[in-house]
Amino acid sequence: MKIMLISIPWMKYYTGEGDEENITPLSGYVFQYVNGNYYGYGEGLSKIAIEELDGVLAEDESAKDVLVVWVSKNREDQNKIIGWYKEAEVFRNEKKALTLDSDRVELCYSIKAEAEKCTLLPPELRLFDIKDLESSLVFEKDIDLIKDVTMYIHNYQGEKLNKLLNPKDLTAESVLNFSELEMFFEKADEFLAKDLYGKALRCFNKVIALEPELTNGYECKGSILLSLKMYDEALKVYKKITEIEKDHEEAGYCLGLLYGLTGDYIKCIQHLDAYIEKNKQDANAIGERGIAYYNLGKWQLAKADFEAAYQMEKDNPVFKKLLQCSV
Repeated sequence: MKIMLISIPWMKYYTGEGDEENITPLSGYVFQYVNGNYYGYGEGLSKIAIEELDGVLAEDESAKDVLVVWVSKNREDQNKIIGWYKEAEVFRNEKKALTLDSDRVELCYSIKAEAEKCTLLPPELRLFDIKDLESSLVFEKDIDLIKDVTMYIHNYQGEKLNKLLNPKDLTAESVLNFSELEMFFEKADEFLAKDLYGKALRCFNKVIALEPELTNGYECKGSILLSLKMYDEALKVYKKITEIEKDHEEAGYCLGLLYGLTGDYIKCIQHLDAYIEKNKQDANAIGERGIAYYNLGKWQLAKADFEAAYQMEKDNPVFKKLLQCSV
């Protein structure tokens, strides 16, 4: 069996924000959902000797079907299992790319796994004691320990902190009935204030069903999906908006952003070009277009956009970093 134990700092969510730490560690995004996947990284993971895993050769660039177990010392200095990736792909060398994600300029990872196959334990359920690791990464060989860990993971039926959206919420309609459409929007706002995204989406699905040629419901639905980093699903919604209203400016911008977030940088640039033509002072859009150019290897065009965005907002740390990347 291919299994790795990785030691990371103690956090609650591992989504980059919302934790107690003043500085987000390299592992701080380990359980941030990104379009169906989690991307693992941390100290000592820039190069991984994956040939230490069973069946992996020295020339292989990645190892698949690996159980990655994340461990951490809690506030009482007790080493605990805090979560795991099942059937992960582990890369020999770290992957880096500039990203249009508003949370971070650079996506850096060594491990990738489907989100539905991963578990982040709530702090109060991080109860499995495990030995202190000799280094940040251990290819565990102790048969008894492997048996205990895998049995625990296989049998775990408790809560997950990384709750995923129910796929039914993407299309199901709210059971609520109101005399005016505006009341569905108000109710959705109440749900969103409580992070009940599924119920909010159902309200907007109801609006769409009642008034399929109005863009309001689609706009709100798309905004939620984009914020949840469900990029493929959001793309479908914003495409529908532009079918209803061809020159919908905000939808055109969001399509550009989403194409960039899903790696179609040519379409990203096409949509952002059209948006920037009408919004020449939108520094964010210009910087995002620069990232698309950068990932296509068009360095001079990227540098020009990064410089333009920086000149508009010299105090913006993101633009400063982007400009440094282009030097």
